[in-house]
Amino acid sequence: MSSKKKVFNNKMEVLFDYRTNKPNLGRTRSSSRKANQNMYTAGERIREQETNSVELGPWLDDFDNKKKIYNMRLFYVVLPNSESVVKFGIAGTMGEAGAWGRLHQYINEYGYTSDLNACTGIQLLYLAGNQYRSNVQLTDSDVFKKERACKQYFRAPEVKAHLIGRGFERINLDRIQELFDIIDDPSNKDFGDVETERRVSERLSQQNLTADDYVVKIIGHTTKGGKSKAMTQYTCYWNRPAVLTQKKLVKKLNPNPRKDSDLRDAEIDRQRDIDRFQTEETSRVEDHTTKEFYKNVILFKGGPKAMEIYKSLHPEGKFRDK
Repeated sequence: MSSKKKVFNNKMEVLFDYRTNKPNLGRTRSSSRKANQNMYTAGERIREQETNSVELGPWLDDFDNKKKIYNMRLFYVVLPNSESVVKFGIAGTMGEAGAWGRLHQYINEYGYTSDLNACTGIQLLYLAGNQYRSNVQLTDSDVFKKERACKQYFRAPEVKAHLIGRGFERINLDRIQELFDIIDDPSNKDFGDVETERRVSERLSQQNLTADDYVVKIIGHTTKGGKSKAMTQYTCYWNRPAVLTQKKLVKKLNPNPRKDSDLRDAEIDRQRDIDRFQTEETSRVEDHTTKEFYKNVILFKGGPKAMEIYKSLHPEGKFRDK
């Protein structure tokens, strides 16, 4: 399989976006409003933006939607009708029906919108994801990186978005534009899943591996116990280090310009919003080590000899190399 095909298969797919999509099933905020004109819920406030959210319960009940999200990892944004708090998160971390199960937990908590009580139920605002792949660790998955980017921003003290007593994945409804600025920002819109072995190769590439570089020794190994079939990972110590940096997402100082209501200026507004966020380096360290599988170690210069010595020094060690 070519790398080009892998990238295509890993691309994040938007399944629902309340700003642009027209729902084809379930009670929308518009129909909820007609059911009881005297009720003005948090979900109804979204209506002021002339958008099309959809009630999550009926959406999940539709068999076609169940098939659509089966065995997918998803990033979602939802809004309970009973409060002005937006919740974002990830679902389907282990594939199969996990995504549906996680989203349905909100139905167990908030129920369905009722003509007698418009405060029940929960609205789906955004849903995107890609197919679950067992060789992509959760922390390397697209949806995890998207959620982390959002949490990093709202966690920053200067943003002042934390709701006391609640997690950083919940924000007030009036901060929703900031959330979607991060979701739409070109710098994190398409992270792309990273396969474990491919991640190792990219790490070594960042290390600028040359023909003169070699594995000095193996200093440890990890073999998961229980029923795990995961291969052993060996900690390789290289002759020279890679420079690793940690960064955080920060909002640029220039304020967001006021939106022009004229649709002809929509493209201008979009261009002004680009690059509102940037990354800031928080630390820099030198690391001599990488974690590798046996099949990779023996391909590196000095790898076979280092492996032979390590195993001879650990005759009772548990290794799973195939």
